[in-house]
Amino acid sequence: MNDYKKLLDLNIDKIEPVEISEFEKQRVKQHVLGTKKKKKNGFRYIAMAATIAIGAAVASGFAVPSFASQIPILNNIMNYFKDETSYNHNFADVATDISQVQSSNGLSVMIEEAVYDGASITVTYAIETTKDLGTSPYTSAQFHVKGSEGMGSTGIIEKVGDTTYVGTEKITPLFNGDHPDMIEISWEPRAFVNMETNESITGDWQFAFEVQSLTNKKEVVNQSVSEHGVSVVINSYETNDLSTVIYYKQFVEKHILDEWPEVTVEFLNVKDDLGNLYHVDSNGGISRDNGLSSEWSSTIKSINPNAQSITIIPVIHFSQGSGKKVETKEMEPITVDLKEY
Repeated sequence: MNDYKKLLDLNIDKIEPVEISEFEKQRVKQHVLGTKKKKKNGFRYIAMAATIAIGAAVASGFAVPSFASQIPILNNIMNYFKDETSYNHNFADVATDISQVQSSNGLSVMIEEAVYDGASITVTYAIETTKDLGTSPYTSAQFHVKGSEGMGSTGIIEKVGDTTYVGTEKITPLFNGDHPDMIEISWEPRAFVNMETNESITGDWQFAFEVQSLTNKKEVVNQSVSEHGVSVVINSYETNDLSTVIYYKQFVEKHILDEWPEVTVEFLNVKDDLGNLYHVDSNGGISRDNGLSSEWSSTIKSINPNAQSITIIPVIHFSQGSGKKVETKEMEPITVDLKEY
C-alpha cells in the first residue's frame, strides 16, 4: 500500500495529539492562512530547515480538524511598539517575512519580520522561555551587517506573557560609500539576561537572513545653516512606503572642538506646512576626521502627500565628554520645499 492510501485509511480518532510550542503554532497559522509576505532568495539551507519544522507541526496537528482556529496569535510583533507618530506605524504592510526559529537550552527565539529603508534595518522577534527573564530582559550581542564599517543600534524587549517576550531592534549600518540594495544580516545572541536579578540563559542561537531595500525616491536639498561655530547641511531626503530619511552633514570649527571635544547635531522636530509634527528618530552618524565633519541621517514617518514644505530645527549638543559639562543650543530653522514625490 502506498503512502497516499495509508493516509486515506488512517483512523484519525486513534491519533494521539502532540504538544507543540507557541512558535510552531504560529508557523502553522502562517502556513495555513498564507500570511507570509515577501519571499526571500538566498540562505536556502535555513529556509529548508524552517520548511521541515512547519511539516512537523502540521503533522502533529493533523488529529484536530479545528486546530487552525485554536492557534493563538503571535504575529505582527511591531503592534506592541508602534504608535501613530512613529515611522513604523505601517511596518507590517512593507515588512519582509523572515520566520526563522532557533531553540537552545529551553529558550526559543523567532525572528518574525524585517524592514530595510535604505538607511536602517528594523527587526521584530519573539522569545519563549521555560524560565522567567523578568519584565525587560536584554542581550548584549548586536546584529551584524555584512560589509559595514561600523554600526549603531537601539532595541527593546518587553514581557507579554508568563514566559513570552517580544523585541524590536533598529540597526543602522555605516558603509564607506552608497548603501547596498540588498543586505545580509547575522545575529548570535548567546545569552538573554534578567535585568532585575542579573541571571541569564545562555545558548546557541544563530540567525542569518537577507533583506531587500524598500524602493526610495531621492530628492536633493543642499540647504544649510551656520551658528555657534557649527554648520549643518541638509543634503537630501529619501521617501519610501514606510518612512522619510533625511541625510545631512555637520562641520565644526577647530577652536570649538578644542573646548568641546564632542559635538553632535540632531533635529529637535520636523513640522510640515499643514501643521503636522513628525517624531524624529536619529540614526546616528560617523566622522572620519576626529569630529571636524560628520555624516548623519534621521528618520521620520512618511511625509503627508499634501504637504508643500517641512521645517527642521537643528539642535547642537556640546559635550566635554561622558559625565562632564554639556550645553545645548538651538539653531535657526531650515525650511525645505518639497518636490512632488
